[in-house]
Amino acid sequence: MSSLKKSGQRMFVTSVSSCLLPYCAEQVREQPLDSAWQGESTQSYSLETAEQLSGSLELGVEEERPRSTKESKIISYVGTVTKILNGQAGLFLLDNKVCLCLAYQQLLNFARGLRPGACVELIDVHLLQKPLVSFPFIVLGACLSSTVVLKSFSRLSTPYQPPASSGNLYLQLLFRYNLGMPLYLLLVSLLETFEERFSCFFGRHRLLLSSTHRNPGAAEKFLVPLLQAMVPDRVEARDIYSEILENIHHCPLQKYLSLNPPFQAPSLSAVCRVAEEKSWEGFSPSQLLSPLEAQHMGTQELNRRLAWSYCTLSAGSFQPRLILLGVLRVSSRSSSLQLQDKSSALPCVISHKDGSPFARTALIGSLLQVESYQLVVERFLQTDFPSWEHLANLEHVREKKNSIYVQFCFEDVQVLHAAEGQIQKGLRSGTSSSLRRKADGSLTSEMETPKAKMLKLEDPKADTDRDENCQGGQSSVGRTSCVSRLFVVTQKEGLMLRNYQLRREEDGEGQELQRSFQSTVLWLGRPQLWSHPREIGSLPELEETGCDGEEDLTRQEVLLLFMGKSLRWFPFLHLDGLYRFTVPCCSDLEVFDKLCFPPVPAKFLSRSSCPLCLPVQDTWHLQHETWISCLTERQLATRLLLTGMDQRITSIPEILRNSFTGSLVSFSGEIVERTLCASPKNEKPSMTVGLQKHKGEIVTACKVTID
Repeated sequence: MSSLKKSGQRMFVTSVSSCLLPYCAEQVREQPLDSAWQGESTQSYSLETAEQLSGSLELGVEEERPRSTKESKIISYVGTVTKILNGQAGLFLLDNKVCLCLAYQQLLNFARGLRPGACVELIDVHLLQKPLVSFPFIVLGACLSSTVVLKSFSRLSTPYQPPASSGNLYLQLLFRYNLGMPLYLLLVSLLETFEERFSCFFGRHRLLLSSTHRNPGAAEKFLVPLLQAMVPDRVEARDIYSEILENIHHCPLQKYLSLNPPFQAPSLSAVCRVAEEKSWEGFSPSQLLSPLEAQHMGTQELNRRLAWSYCTLSAGSFQPRLILLGVLRVSSRSSSLQLQDKSSALPCVISHKDGSPFARTALIGSLLQVESYQLVVERFLQTDFPSWEHLANLEHVREKKNSIYVQFCFEDVQVLHAAEGQIQKGLRSGTSSSLRRKADGSLTSEMETPKAKMLKLEDPKADTDRDENCQGGQSSVGRTSCVSRLFVVTQKEGLMLRNYQLRREEDGEGQELQRSFQSTVLWLGRPQLWSHPREIGSLPELEETGCDGEEDLTRQEVLLLFMGKSLRWFPFLHLDGLYRFTVPCCSDLEVFDKLCFPPVPAKFLSRSSCPLCLPVQDTWHLQHETWISCLTERQLATRLLLTGMDQRITSIPEILRNSFTGSLVSFSGEIVERTLCASPKNEKPSMTVGLQKHKGEIVTACKVTID
């Protein structure tokens, strides 16, 4: 005889020397168990005491939870496995109407016989009705006191899907937080959706579901805070011995509370669909104009004022509250940041709470979670209302469209999974996804990893050829070497169609206008050669100059031309920012000089003040390093060189003065009004933006028309 000290239960234990013999009354002497126990100190309860203790616990639960708690029924059931809902989570579908959950019971032989078509008999299992509001099936939960008997094997040629015994995040979180059936079903639903949405970016699902104590995976980083918020503070540890041996049955499946999840994390396509529905729900054109204002408008002005409107939605606008998940990407087609999953992409605008611009190129390809945000739905209407009295008649709305984007602050972002190259020691984000994608040769083995598979998706038309300005036939070191150069942005122009005709284009006639932007920069230091991108240090050009003072920084100004795929860097380039261009698979330190050319041929105009033009190649990677204001004392030489650059931002009152002579200006202001000026006769559209600048108690406003 033995005892379990934790549960206080007595039990017979068989060993190697034990024998099983048929009962014979002449050879057996009865002995009371108390005398055979040999005086071991145990803690036991009578049946009445246990019932009183159980009743007091039930009363405490009722006081803490005013909502009604359901008690599961214990039944027996015989059915046929028709589908494996989730083998790793231990969920099976019986007879196409009942869900069998075996997560709370140890599966013998890894449930090898539980394939579609097999017949099983369930003895003493818990029946739970609607444990999760969104779950469509009745649930039969097998605890440690339940028995699962395989009555017959499957005759179907269905493959066997063994559940993972180690690294199974479903079971790890189940036992760590002692989850009941409602929370466990919610956990399974969230993990299934998480894997479906992002496995195409990060390779095998093990990358997302892997869990270690020191380095949790992306799925665990997402789920653990949510589970901790829903699990009660006082959660008793699960006692598996008591579940098996106690006379009064007690297990996590005995009582449950139907759960309506307090949050949702749908796909981005579902987010856009719901946001669009909410924006048009209850919408009427008469809401956009006050009656006193509308009755004095003519037909053209009335329809123009109705052409554009917007509404904003926060996380609390949805019931339950909505959590955004997505991989941060940047589109070279739209030159905008996006949150993306398998279903769709959602344009986003990211800023800092202190008003500084967002320039973290290292976050490209990272999986982000955002709970505080603002969805903006812009509504575009084409109407032909004859007067304001007909605004209630929606027959005059000829067409309606919408555009959706999300805006949030970087401080409200949680990085669930960092992009490749951001989590390795000593590897600055100059080792970019673009850089690793373009490399060939010795980097092929790295491209086979799941993380690299995600990076390939950043550009589906990845080009593995080397830069045409880097000579071929290099050694193996040249295949991994790269050249980088540091620069600071002094001016940036907007996106527009330009008639760029580069010198490599022989037949310039008939070329269409190219969507592009340009930026004036100053080179800092000389080009640096690195044997591997991982060796890129922290601003060695500035540190070397600041230490000895022998090398002087010169103001070498260059006009960068961004076209094609290089348009993806538009959201990251900002004034006073220090950036680094990295050319992968190259060892030519003159690669930047070879690509430079004068803005106009020398035979037409020769001006030393005109900066050289440098077209940015598609394979180059841009990395934001720091800001001018953040340079250290060792880098004072650079700060002295760039003195006065922070005074380029002028105020609106200064621009409106008669003494102001600048032709190109940079200013800041607050947009107070936006009106689309497109006329119904398909004339050239323009946009009027009202800008307002506060200075003390004086408010100055002006209008800027964009044609």
